[in-house]
Parts: sequence; structure tokens; C-alpha cells
Amino acid sequence: MEKLIQKLIIPIDGSPSSARALEFGLAIAKASNAKCFVVEVIEDFGPLPGYYDAAPVGKDRVKWISEQRFEKIHPILDETSVKWERVILEGYPAEEICKLAEKEKADLIVIGSRGHGILGRFIMGSVSDRVVHYAPCSVTVVR
Repeated sequence: MEKLIQKLIIPIDGSPSSARALEFGLAIAKASNAKCFVVEVIEDFGPLPGYYDAAPVGKDRVKWISEQRFEKIHPILDETSVKWERVILEGYPAEEICKLAEKEKADLIVIGSRGHGILGRFIMGSVSDRVVHYAPCSVTVVR
């Protein structure tokens, strides 16, 4: 397995589904001695009601949203021995995830099946579906 998977991409959005994908991806990375890219893609169209809060006046929107998401998964990363790198991108999530996978020559993307809230579920469901269809590498969707 070590030679099959050397680089993993794990997109997170703060949802329970992405937390499960993170745990699953870290287990794969540990078993294969792979490096993980923990990826947050901040949507151009945010904030969404119930998805994440708007940044306070004077704060960088991307950094603010990213910190809200990262706080939810940070304990999982603190406990792992896996090599990981945090990547923060802005744009349409599926497109940015696939671009990163191509750029980094990733072997696997581990993504949650659904995101936060009613609209978030629609968006992340759409994201995971698009990633499955357009990624340059294998994709594992975690429920």
C-alpha cells in the first residue's frame, strides 16, 4: 500500500461528514505512510445561513471562515502522527480540490458525502459528486 498512496487530499468544511472523512483519510495515510493535504476551500459566494458566520468588519473573510472550520477538526490533527499540511483555497470547491490534486499529483482524495445544513448538504453533495467525476486520481467518499 505504501507505494500506491503517497499523497492524499482531504477536503474539510467543518461538517460531521468531513470530520469522518478526515479520520478515514488519516487512517489510510498512516497505513500507507502518506502525506495528507487538509484542504479548506472558501466559497466565493459565502457566507451561507447556517453554514458559517460572516467575518466581522475589518477581518479577512477567507481567514475568518477558515479558522471557524479548522477549530472543529484541529483536535483530530493534534492526535495524529501522520504528516499533514493545511491548504486554504478560495473558489468553487470541486474545481479547487481537483486542481490541487492535479498540481500535487495526489494518489487519492478522501471527501465527505455531505456538508453542513440544508443548503450545505446540497452544495457538498454536489461537490463530492463533481470531484468523483473530474478528479485526476481515485476518490473515496465517506458517509
